[in-house]
Amino acid sequence: MRILELQALTKEESFIYYINRYKATAVVEVLMQTLKFPVSFSIEINPLGQKTIDLDPLPKTLDYPVVPLSKTLKAYINQLYDENKLPQT
Repeated sequence: MRILELQALTKEESFIYYINRYKATAVVEVLMQTLKFPVSFSIEINPLGQKTIDLDPLPKTLDYPVVPLSKTLKAYINQLYDENKLPQT
């Protein structure tokens, strides 16, 4: 399994400055096929600077185990955050 990209990545309005919410379409390569599904997540930065990435529940129609997919998605999102490639507005 490999995350290819997050398409149509947008930041949602939030009134809490330390929590950023995003929506996107995940493109994932699984067993020589490409899956596309909607994903939404939040990134929270606590007062000590530690970040927490929370994924909303994934669609029930996926034919792949959710735990490894969630773990890989969180790692990919963390990489995007570290490279400053997430939308700021």
